[in-house]
Amino acid sequence: MNRLLELLSPENIVFDFKASSKEEVIEKLVGHLIATKTLELDEKGNQEIISSLLNREKSMSTGIGSGVAIPHCSVGLVTELKCAMAIAPQGIDFASLDDQPVQIFILLIVPKNKFQEHIKTLALIAKTLNIPEERTKIINCKTFEEIKNSITQTN
Repeated sequence: MNRLLELLSPENIVFDFKASSKEEVIEKLVGHLIATKTLELDEKGNQEIISSLLNREKSMSTGIGSGVAIPHCSVGLVTELKCAMAIAPQGIDFASLDDQPVQIFILLIVPKNKFQEHIKTLALIAKTLNIPEERTKIINCKTFEEIKNSITQTN
């Protein structure tokens, strides 16, 4: 089973995602995790996660290029990895390393004590999304089933 599929659930994927800035992308994705009760913290905790994600972006963009961004942070506020995916077919400026708009976002919030697992997860997601045909398939998906079928066929 693909590691990305293990992390995703139908309610944590946003199709036809729209945002106008890197900050809005992060705020909307964290907001989505809160709305689906995947992330259940108080307002202070939610803001701490958003700040942690934005601070990570200041050190270096998590827009890894080729239309993919993996905003992530490691915090003591969660006990298990939290993940959301957003697909923005039109592309959103995310100050990516290749200066191209991002169409696939994978947001990860990782427990501080699982940082090594976090590194492996990032690498596996990047590898999955490194193939142009695979990215195109995912960008064109409209349902969780389509994403599942698309990713499963590649492994």
